[in-house]
Amino acid sequence: MILQQDSSRPQGFMVWAGISSYGKTSLRFVKPVVKINSDYYINNNLKPFLSRDVPRLFSNKKKNKLIFHHDSAPSHVSKKTIAFLNASKINYVKPEEWMPKSPDAAPMDYSIWG
Repeated sequence: MILQQDSSRPQGFMVWAGISSYGKTSLRFVKPVVKINSDYYINNNLKPFLSRDVPRLFSNKKKNKLIFHHDSAPSHVSKKTIAFLNASKINYVKPEEWMPKSPDAAPMDYSIWG
């Protein structure tokens, strides 16, 4: 049996990560078969970020200065995700406040993900 593999297109992967002036978050890898919806995003990214990364990176005083930014993926802008962020009392950049295609507003898009 001969199996052909397209070596010109490497298999990709999806990862969630964050950066701040105080350090970087843990990497959270997404299995290839997973469909990212609001529940997945909240339970596998936001909750671990708030319970593990924020306390490690931000003291109580610094936590008040935290402004969370993510892109406009459907799971990021859903009513459920927005309600979770509001209930968590996290300062975040609201979709209507985003500066599209700005390396200043989305440094991960320009310096990390390319």
